[in-house]
Amino acid sequence: MTKRLAPTPKWINQSLQGITYWIGHRRALYSGYALGESALVAELCNMIYTHISSDHVLRCEVQYTELLPGDSDVTILASKARVDIVVARKKDGKREGATPEFVIEVKRASASKAQIDNDLRRLAAVKKHHPNITAYLIVIAEAERPKRFVDEKGVACSQVYQIPETSQLYRVRRVFKATHSFTSRDRAQYACLVEISPAQPRARMRRAEPWKAKSS
Repeated sequence: MTKRLAPTPKWINQSLQGITYWIGHRRALYSGYALGESALVAELCNMIYTHISSDHVLRCEVQYTELLPGDSDVTILASKARVDIVVARKKDGKREGATPEFVIEVKRASASKAQIDNDLRRLAAVKKHHPNITAYLIVIAEAERPKRFVDEKGVACSQVYQIPETSQLYRVRRVFKATHSFTSRDRAQYACLVEISPAQPRARMRRAEPWKAKSS
């Protein structure tokens, strides 16, 4: 990730800002009931579908076997693993044969480190085999600051980290939030956009480290 990164797409920026407002709205309606990951994915799909251009198509719950060769690491493809969202460019204006351009996993910030790392590894496998595909992990937090991805100021952590058991890196590209006051950084709704790098040379990997939770 040493090269200058392309700007994040407008459609994903709009969708992630929107999901934070939507979470705040749902919390106002159903205070005390946490939103399930499936509900977050469903609403995010609705927003992305609204904002992508007409020459793209949105697919949900796509099996990784459609994106990776059969000899890929079986541990990351266990139980017919599926990617949450794929945005593909239509071919000759048709959905059939559309070319995947964006592969997206969605995780609640309350998920375990192992669960988040597994999603990063699966996305890394796709990015390694298809360097032209953009691979994103979206981490959504409900009334909490996801400390792995957002610093004390409420902005994206600037450090680049290793993805465990790969030769690839990830970094937080954007952080979107909605809060009832400017000082409530730890109780805001967050949507973090995390991008996965292509395979990196050993020298680059040696300059980065895996993320570790800070001891309290």
